[in-house]
Amino acid sequence: MAVRTKLVGFNAESIKKQMMETVVREQNERLIEYAENNIRLIGDAIMMYHSRNHMDRTGNLLDSLCYGVSYNGKLVKGGFYREPQARGASWLHEWLPGDVKYMIEVRGHELAQTYLEKYGNNGGKGWKVFFAILAPYWGYWEKGFTMKSGGGASGIPRSTRFLQFAVMAQFHDKAKADLKPARVRFRCSVAKYDTVKLNNKWDRIVEGKRW
Repeated sequence: MAVRTKLVGFNAESIKKQMMETVVREQNERLIEYAENNIRLIGDAIMMYHSRNHMDRTGNLLDSLCYGVSYNGKLVKGGFYREPQARGASWLHEWLPGDVKYMIEVRGHELAQTYLEKYGNNGGKGWKVFFAILAPYWGYWEKGFTMKSGGGASGIPRSTRFLQFAVMAQFHDKAKADLKPARVRFRCSVAKYDTVKLNNKWDRIVEGKRW
């Protein structure tokens, strides 16, 4: 006589769901730890350059440095390099044809908060880990630019030098190695604003006079 065993109350789909939830939770924790460790490395590297070049005089630059971890298009956790320290807004100065100057207000922590909510919850499948520095003038430091100094009434000899502090580009290479075989992308932009956008949204200054 054959002996048969019957499992009572076994639900394969329920077990599968529980296992997947465990995997997702553990992977979230690993990626959050990775992001928190590396946001410190990025911020500390920028701080080192700031101590010599005063690139974060107002505090808005590093206030805009943030990280996020999302899963299936939903932000699991986001955070910042530090608590807000800026005493107020800073300004990005853009020159357009005809010597028209625009001053764009920058509030670093607010930019970072907005970006986390938008980019961390923008859909997609699987996991996404991202780091961003939102103060628009960081693009100039990252890509490099020519600094002009001296001349005129200052009495200091006129000089030029090329400056570049490609912190995010360097970190891209590190993340590419750390997260292999995941796809790792890097984007850097130098802010450019057109007249229509500025007329609608920003303070406008023409030849030193506020409109």
